[in-house]
Amino acid sequence: MQDKDRELRMRISLLLDSELDGRDNPRLIDRLEEDESLKEAWARYNLVGDVMRGPGRYVASRDFAAKVSAAIAEEPTVLAPKTASHKSTARRRAANLALAASLAAVAVLVGRSLNDHAEALQTAATQRQSASELALNATEGLENQAEAQFNDYLTMHNETAYMAGSAGVMPYVRLAGIRAGR
Repeated sequence: MQDKDRELRMRISLLLDSELDGRDNPRLIDRLEEDESLKEAWARYNLVGDVMRGPGRYVASRDFAAKVSAAIAEEPTVLAPKTASHKSTARRRAANLALAASLAAVAVLVGRSLNDHAEALQTAATQRQSASELALNATEGLENQAEAQFNDYLTMHNETAYMAGSAGVMPYVRLAGIRAGR
């Protein structure tokens, strides 16, 4: 079915459901009167709508089951799908074998390369680890120094708070300090 026919049948369905724009109705009705296939579509759509809206009002003809049985009998019987030919199976096996051999060769080459360069990789990893340990030690030293300075500041503040004019107010916490999560 072409797109134009599909669109025309969609417009017929919309007309049947009273959802088509009123300006298009006269042109579509004129087209329905001229085209026999559109008349058949109009009749089918009406029948489908009637059956959907009022179940039980329409009963299939007496020979409906016989017609369906005859249509099924005319269909070709497919007992089993065609089997793959021996050549395509052999090709598939050969391709799988070639793929497996290629992957094995890559694994051997990569393994040798890793073994050949294992010492260099180990040295690089050791150097990286010692550099990160130095950085960690330097960071810990800075944290300890900052913590000591902050604790000194808090102690001095606590000792001088009474001199600054807040002698009548007791501090809630006399000493405070921070300690990094260790």
